[in-house]
Amino acid sequence: MSHAPKMGHRLEDQDREELLLTARSLLAEAQSLSTRIAAVNEIATAINSTLDINLIFRVVGKQAKWLLDFEHCSICLHSINSCTTLFGKAINLDINSLPENGPIKKAFKTAQPQLIHEGFSAGVLSSYASQIIIPLASEGKILGTIIFATTKPRSYNQEDVRIGYLLALQLSSAIRNAERFQEINRLYSQLDAEKQKSDKLLLNVLPVEIANELKINGKVEPVHYDEVSVLFTDFKGFTQLSEKMTPRELVDELDYCFSYFDMVVDKYGLEKLKTIGDSYMCASGIPQPSPTHAIESVQAALEILQFMELRKQEKSAQNIPYWDIRIGIHSGPLLAGVIGNKKFTYDVWGDTVNTASRMESSGVPGNINISHATFELVKDFFECEHRGKIVAKNKGELDMYLVRGIK
Repeated sequence: MSHAPKMGHRLEDQDREELLLTARSLLAEAQSLSTRIAAVNEIATAINSTLDINLIFRVVGKQAKWLLDFEHCSICLHSINSCTTLFGKAINLDINSLPENGPIKKAFKTAQPQLIHEGFSAGVLSSYASQIIIPLASEGKILGTIIFATTKPRSYNQEDVRIGYLLALQLSSAIRNAERFQEINRLYSQLDAEKQKSDKLLLNVLPVEIANELKINGKVEPVHYDEVSVLFTDFKGFTQLSEKMTPRELVDELDYCFSYFDMVVDKYGLEKLKTIGDSYMCASGIPQPSPTHAIESVQAALEILQFMELRKQEKSAQNIPYWDIRIGIHSGPLLAGVIGNKKFTYDVWGDTVNTASRMESSGVPGNINISHATFELVKDFFECEHRGKIVAKNKGELDMYLVRGIK
């Protein structure tokens, strides 16, 4: 009887020691868990601060060692059949060819983490005894899986799975954001490419200033110009000679000539307006006014005429029919603007345009025929021959001059 109290005291002391040990163990586990969760939060902050998926992967590969003990870590994105090794020996993994009953495919299909204690006998990860394979899910969609593996058997438990799952949640969100960013960039690139195509097409039919005004305001106000030089060209005997050519030959020859005209027009700062059949029309002094518009028009006309003379010699040497060109220029006021809603056209109107057309139709083949108004503007720079007063359709008699060359 006298020994009972002593025995009770020993049992009581023993219970207290066990409780103390248990409490210390639980406290250590709680502290460890708290540390690991803090590490997850730090990684989450790092990977969510960037939209570069490669940088996200590098951060995970470097920082995840604070969470789990592993010799291998990789991320498999099933949507693009891509597997990236973040830590350890790189693996060559074709996701599509993985066995359906394997842990990677199972994690992807079931959206459930897979904990392996003794290794999966088949596949590229068979050398790793312990594996955790966690699905990467975002907004109800499985993006892929993250794999942790080590050669030590039974290295992982359910607590490790939970920690890995917390990391996977953050990683999935970061990957989704990065993919969206890439998709947005791709769409912006496509949009920019389409915009460049649209701008290029618009600039093929409209001057830069007019195209910009149209894009900004949705319309273009007509503008009156006090001094512009309008140039027309036409081929003599075009209809008769074209009957001796195939349609392809005819179109190719027109394209060859007009393409050269375009180059000359750009060289001297003129604005091409239109082609109608074998007629070519351009103007100098629009949309940007130029005090030397008449001089630039005559310079362009002389170069076009020289080109046609060389073309004529080539054709004549080959005994091929050729065209003679008539060029007419008149200077004066006009109105310029854009017409059309679907097919835009930059055009000019006024008596100056009609008179310039008459200068061409009343001209001499192989020559540049200019009006008196144009002559007054260029007479100090070019040799001109007065033709006298020539009858022009619906215009009566007009003074006309032939440009003979540069003074």
